[in-house]
Amino acid sequence: MEKRDIFMKRARERVKAALMSRDMLLSGVTKTMEDLDKVINLLGERLEEWYGIYFPEMKVEDKLKYAELSAQAARTLGAGLSDNDLAQCRFFANSIIGLHGMRERYLKYQGELAMEICPNMSKVAGPEVAAKLVSHVGSLARLARLPSSTIQVLGAEKALFKHLKNRRISPPKHGIIFQHPRISGSPKAVRGRIARALAAKICIAAKADAYTKRDIGAGLLADFDKRYAEIMAAYGAEKAKRPAASQ
Repeated sequence: MEKRDIFMKRARERVKAALMSRDMLLSGVTKTMEDLDKVINLLGERLEEWYGIYFPEMKVEDKLKYAELSAQAARTLGAGLSDNDLAQCRFFANSIIGLHGMRERYLKYQGELAMEICPNMSKVAGPEVAAKLVSHVGSLARLARLPSSTIQVLGAEKALFKHLKNRRISPPKHGIIFQHPRISGSPKAVRGRIARALAAKICIAAKADAYTKRDIGAGLLADFDKRYAEIMAAYGAEKAKRPAASQ
């Protein structure tokens, strides 16, 4: 066999192995959910414009709840619509409800895949955040090669580039991992410290998931919880020391 044939055979085997990767399946499901979110939000806005002609007094922030109420087509003081108009509106609302159901189904599937592919990361960051990190970089192996400082700001590349172009703009403190409740639900002053602590544990978890396959997620989560408690305690002490006027 010629060298060219050997090279081509190896290339085909590598491509086949890459395509068979479960990472690609997880990435595909995650991107599908992101697209679903965009479609649901867009259609929800269109439903509000449409149904608002008939029922202008209904104000509901939650788009699923709005669709559910619209599907009932209650009496209103708004513009009169024919039975066919209301039937089409109800069909549209029920279609949006169906998309929400599809999203819930894929959310469960995404969690199952994440626990299979990156169990340690899923325990530390949660299955949804773990899946989004893997999807963002393309594979678990690539994520495992990244330092924690990079993992911390994945998803915030635009903000990072703005900082690099203009140093007067502060660098981002978090990207995708901001969706973790311990970060998004904490005071802004400590989010950077919490994000740094979480990214450090995700970095270790990713390496274990990609290479050693050791089950260390529970220990990493306990370490992160301890660090989180320390950060919040320090923040509380700092806040207590400030003069009342500056708080």
